[in-house]
Formats: sequence, C-alpha cells, structure tokens
Amino acid sequence: MRFTRRIAAMAFGAGVLLAASAHAQPQADSYPERAITVVVPWPAGGFTDRLGRLMAEKMQAILGKPVLVENRPGASAGIGSEQVMRAAPDGYTLLVTSTDGTVKLLQGKGTDPVTQFTQIAMLAAQPVTLSVGPKFKGSTLAQFVDEAKRAPGSIAYASNGEGGATHYGMEIFARQAGIQLSHIPYKGTAPALQDLVGGQVEATLVSLQGVGAMLQGGRARALAITAPQRVAAAPNIPTFAESGYPGFDLTLWYGMVGPKGMPEPIVRKLNQLLRSALAAPDVQQALRSAAAEPVTGSPEEMLQFVQNEAARWRTMIR
Repeated sequence: MRFTRRIAAMAFGAGVLLAASAHAQPQADSYPERAITVVVPWPAGGFTDRLGRLMAEKMQAILGKPVLVENRPGASAGIGSEQVMRAAPDGYTLLVTSTDGTVKLLQGKGTDPVTQFTQIAMLAAQPVTLSVGPKFKGSTLAQFVDEAKRAPGSIAYASNGEGGATHYGMEIFARQAGIQLSHIPYKGTAPALQDLVGGQVEATLVSLQGVGAMLQGGRARALAITAPQRVAAAPNIPTFAESGYPGFDLTLWYGMVGPKGMPEPIVRKLNQLLRSALAAPDVQQALRSAAAEPVTGSPEEMLQFVQNEAARWRTMIR
C-alpha cells in the first residue's frame, strides 16, 4: 500500500526524543492507577469511533483498569483534540487522532498537531471512496466528472466537517479533474451519509467502513477508491488510478496521542500495549473488513511521520 511505504520512508532514521515533564509524574510501573479516558473527536458509529473502542477494549483487558471512550465531536475533530491538548499530561486522557484532526489543527490559532501533543502510536490507515447517493444517476467516475463539467457547481458533496481532510480531498480532486463542486459541511460522517442516501447531496468522500452498509443495501454507490489496487473487501470498486486519476492520493491515517509533556516511560508502556492490541487476530480482522491496515511503529516514528504529514498538508491547504 502506498501509505505503508510512505510511513516507512518518513519514519526511517527518526531520532527525535520525546520530551518528559520536569515536574513529578506517575511512573510506568504504577500506571494506571485509575480509569483512562480515550477521547474520540467524532460522533459514535464512524471508523474512528470503532477503532477507538477496539483499542479501549484491548487496553482495559491488558491493564485491568477501566478505559472509557468519550465522544467529543465537532469542528472537524477540533473540539475533542483541543480538549486533550489542554489536559494534564499524566497518561489518563488520550486522543484518537487522524488525518482530519491534523488538518483541522493546522488551521487553528495556537494549535499544532506536532508540538501540542505527545505522539504515542500509529494505529491504522485506510483508503476512501467517492460515493454517491440516489440523486446522482451515473455509475462511473467518468460520468460524475462529465456531469460536473456540464453544469459547474450543480453537484453538491458532503464532508464530515469544514476544513477537514475529506473537504480538502474533494477540492483537490476537483482541481485535478477540472470541475467545480458545491461543498456542504456536516458534523461528522453519519449525518453526511444520512443526507447522501436521502438525496440532499449527491456525493461524498468516505471510508469503505463508513458507507459499507449503504453500498450493500443499494442506497449508495462507490464510484472509485483511493487504494493503489482494488481491495478484497470490495473488489467491484475501481481505483481512482484505473478510472483515469492516478495522481489522486488520499489515505486516512489514525493514531493515539496525548497532551504534550507526557512522561517517556508511560509513553513507551502505552506504545507497547497498543502494538499488542493491534496484533490481536480479531482486531486485524476488524480492520481489514473495513479495508483498513494496521500500522505500528515507535513513538519516534510516529512523530517523524506526523511532522511530514503536517508539512505536506500545509502546502496543500495553501
């Protein structure tokens, strides 16, 4: 997968050490002594939520302490991300971060996905589909582009939030295809998909897991997927490359972070714990059923990767 190769290339040679807080902090041998909260900055039901709950379940089983999932949606992951950014760096408040959260934080004042967080572990990566609802009558990406060129701005697409990765991703595709689309932002994937199948909007960029039930029920159709080749979970969906757009590359990634200044021993403990959780057969199967791949690595590798992603997205946003 392109993403996996990219993450390996970006992580190679990473040697940036994690900063530990100077004041007294709990040590790894006694951590955790109470419940851990994992903040998911999206509504319940989406892939980020599912991934966060999978990790929380495994963490709780290994640690023997409650690991609670708290959904804090809004502002394209900005609300939940800022909540964790301001939390105590003691390892008891963590965040499931993603491409969307990184992109949103890059546009905020005083927020930075690199310096404002402690990078703990990468978790997964997955491609997205350009999916349409019943309002759009075509069945191929070529027909979608032709219709958009015939009537510029007439096709409305939903995103899971203003300024997020799927918003910018669709705008990047529109530039590559030479078309104009109308953007309708929502507060998450679930409400965006509701309006997609209800006919209020024609299209959206969404993960296969997010739209899968609607594809199976015939309420939505996937025109293309951003994977380098067709995925086993949905072999009938053509790739963007084979549909004539090999340069369109939008892979969503997910990881676990905490507030900046977390003690390094606790970061290491969480990193090993999450890597063990990702290795569980049921977790790997759950990810692959959503056309996602588990991604592991050290905290330093994640830090190097997020630094590179932030630089890449800053350029695209400009």
